[in-house]
Amino acid sequence: MLSLAHILKYYREEVLQISQKNAAYQLNIQPATLSNYERGVRQIPIDTLRRMKDIYHIDDDKFMAMVLYETTDTNVIKEARLELSERVLKAEDRQLIDFLRTYPSLLDELRTLSQMPSAKQANKIDLLVQLLKVVKKNGY
Repeated sequence: MLSLAHILKYYREEVLQISQKNAAYQLNIQPATLSNYERGVRQIPIDTLRRMKDIYHIDDDKFMAMVLYETTDTNVIKEARLELSERVLKAEDRQLIDFLRTYPSLLDELRTLSQMPSAKQANKIDLLVQLLKVVKKNGY
């Protein structure tokens, strides 16, 4: 029988396919703390469970099933993989679209970039990515 902690770890790895470090960052906790939760070494606080449900995009019914009916059947989770992956992508797409709508000048520049020849696109994208890394590194 899988505990809730192991189910959530399995879900993160197999359904969401995100690293423990990435998940911990999104949950605003240390990776070692998440590791302890997933191994069942520490009990997961209620507020962290709520954040996991939201960040992992688990619908209410599936989450309640995970919490109330700890299971040995990983197929219950596997069945949701495609559906949940699609929902995550749609949510990420919506978030990105909303972000771009907030900054129309960025959207215009990206439209211009999308019309450039492939070689020129690649060069400009590399420059843009490098600029964003510098901005992120320096905390602008």
